[in-house]
Amino acid sequence: MKKDTLYEILEVSENASAEVIEKAYKVLVKKYHPDLQVEEEKKSAEKKMKQINEAYEILGDETKRKEYDLNLKQERETQKNNYEQNVNSTQNNQDMHNNSSSNNYETHNGNEQENYNYENERIKYEKRLRQEEYERRKQMEENLNREYENAYYNYLRSLGYKIKHRWTKENVKDFIIVIIIMAVIITALWFIPPTHEWMVNFYNQNPILKTLVDIIIGIIKGIFVGIWNFIISFFK
Repeated sequence: MKKDTLYEILEVSENASAEVIEKAYKVLVKKYHPDLQVEEEKKSAEKKMKQINEAYEILGDETKRKEYDLNLKQERETQKNNYEQNVNSTQNNQDMHNNSSSNNYETHNGNEQENYNYENERIKYEKRLRQEEYERRKQMEENLNREYENAYYNYLRSLGYKIKHRWTKENVKDFIIVIIIMAVIITALWFIPPTHEWMVNFYNQNPILKTLVDIIIGIIKGIFVGIWNFIISFFK
């Protein structure tokens, strides 16, 4: 099983600045502090906190981080060399087997095709690993930024500040989905006789609601009329 790097433990990229690493450490401390966990999760939180503290002790120190980066680079180069040696060894064994097994043209072509397929599969595998690593790091950074913002806003609220909600693309998308679902439900209820009668009575007995609905309907009609007139004038 692949061992997580210190960067993965702190959920940051290997190019993260010292400020980002410090911010990530503070967020994770708040998230995994044993005193903030339920009883059955305290032991796992203590283990996680130990890993977080050990990671920050190295990555939070410029000298220790440089030494760790150098060791990490050497370890990866060693793994790469070992992998390439294994590939070359397998290839050599395959070549020896191919040369000794048969000299006819059809067998030779079959072995060449097999080698080509093997190399093609290896390239695809390495490409997939790089893509998965990129997506995982991107997701980690997004989660970290989200958790940091939540922790920061909660801290400001604890000091008595009023935090204005900031709309994101996800919030807008969720809001639109909710509006569409409500519109579908209301439309369905409108065509059911019992609820249709109740909705009409409720509409007629509430002047404020009636005014708002009339305004909304007027706006919608105005938009559709404008679009229709534009289409007509465009084709004239």
